[in-house]
Amino acid sequence: MPIKSQITGLSPKGTRTVKVTQAGQLVVAPISYDESSFNTLDATATAYNFYVPKVGQQFIITAVLAFADKDVADNTDTIVTVYEATAPDTATESKVLFQFGMGKLTVLSLTPLNLLINEGVYINAKTGDDDIHMTIMGYYIPKL
Repeated sequence: MPIKSQITGLSPKGTRTVKVTQAGQLVVAPISYDESSFNTLDATATAYNFYVPKVGQQFIITAVLAFADKDVADNTDTIVTVYEATAPDTATESKVLFQFGMGKLTVLSLTPLNLLINEGVYINAKTGDDDIHMTIMGYYIPKL
């Protein structure tokens, strides 16, 4: 018996779409493609916004790439904090997502991640030393 219409839905964790075509083929794919947002964290204790909230959606962080350039102080680790916030320009953390140290001329690659962000919050980062170059990648999904 042929299927007369497509059936679609989300996987249990909301990370993939599932579709049965009219020919009866099961198609599984990422729910969305990654977006990337880059910032140079070049002032200490300053909020840098990566993503803004969208009504009825949540953000999934899939990767973080960071590079500490030659201007990071010698023989010290600078602390980078990625956090949820109530505004794009606040250094006040509602929830710390992760925190890591970086030395001069070091690279950090956090991938693959599948980190669900709360609805209605901004994704910001700040640093204790200047000149951290950071990209955060991910995508929005309907609120779970």
